[in-house]
Amino acid sequence: MFTNNKGVALISVLLIVLMLSAISVSVGKYYFLSFKRVGYVDFQSNAIQYLGNIETLALKEVKREFELSNEFTAKDNVLFANPLKVEIEKGLLSAELTDASNCFNINALYDHTDKKYLLNERSLNGFIKLLSLLEYEENAIASLTDQILDWIDPDNQPRANGLEDYFYIGPMNTRKQYTSKRFFYDLSEIRNLPASSYFNWNTLKEHVCVFPNLGGYTINLNQLEPKDSILLASILPNLNIDEAESIINQIPNDGFKTARELYNAFPGIDFNKSYLPVSLKTDLLLVRSYVHFDENTASSIILINYKNNKATILSRFYNGI
Repeated sequence: MFTNNKGVALISVLLIVLMLSAISVSVGKYYFLSFKRVGYVDFQSNAIQYLGNIETLALKEVKREFELSNEFTAKDNVLFANPLKVEIEKGLLSAELTDASNCFNINALYDHTDKKYLLNERSLNGFIKLLSLLEYEENAIASLTDQILDWIDPDNQPRANGLEDYFYIGPMNTRKQYTSKRFFYDLSEIRNLPASSYFNWNTLKEHVCVFPNLGGYTINLNQLEPKDSILLASILPNLNIDEAESIINQIPNDGFKTARELYNAFPGIDFNKSYLPVSLKTDLLLVRSYVHFDENTASSIILINYKNNKATILSRFYNGI
């Protein structure tokens, strides 16, 4: 009888120890998560401040560099060749600048004058040619193009292959919505259009973009790479992809400095008839900023417009904050 009682007591003690251990682990895990959460909240707050600082530095560098030379922007420009880097305690801030004009801006399909949306026929021809070079069917191109135009324009009259509010709020559409009657804010909005299902989303993102319509979106020829040959072919009439790639390969690394240099290099090309205006300088830049602090990382992307000797942030997107 005495032996059995010792066994019961031992088992009871072990159970109590096991329960205390489980409680200790649970409390320790909760405390660790709380501690980590507090640390991450502090990082979030500091990251926004750090990103703001590196963005301010990027704006100053853009203004300083473009004030020195605003006639042309070449590939070997110091802004693009050398990322900005600033060491901080336990971390690093960095920013990479790239030209933002190496894509077809969908918002350029309209001119916005006196608060009216006027169709830009030249840009429209270039967009249609771009989709044709990507080897999509004519019917799919016509549907996507008209649906994009109807999504932006302020009227409710559908184009031949377009759609207006009657469709988007009707029984055939599961997501009830109205057309935006404005320029696109983000490229992902195109996925609201039924015709987008005929197109490869990843392919579209490589060649098409959405930037604010500032009245005069231009393509900087000096910044184009061989991968941009489809874009160049789409904005120049009677030019195929191979010819466009040949032109890009002949662009010097230090860029064409004047229009005369460009015209002399390619006498058979009339750049003044391009579907989208071409230029030798950069007006739009993307700045990708990063904060590395201990084991945490955050980033942001801002769009900068440089005009009239002033660098202005048009949009900002945070990631990891």
